[in-house]
Amino acid sequence: MAGVYTNRADSLFRKDDDKGFCVGWKLKYGFQKGRFDKEMTYAEAKKLAAELQAKEPDKAFWPEMIMDPHF
Repeated sequence: MAGVYTNRADSLFRKDDDKGFCVGWKLKYGFQKGRFDKEMTYAEAKKLAAELQAKEPDKAFWPEMIMDPHF
């Protein structure tokens, strides 16, 4: 059974006011990873990722686009 994912924002051009982003994270020296479920704009996600990176240097944070599965 095949399915597709639909992006909530434009995947090529990320503008600060684009909605459909969350913050993803992973441990720098381990195999754990995850993301926060709160949906926000690209600018908000970028700012929150920078704040979290400063507080927790053992993790890497980045703005991540939310993709909706259609199976």
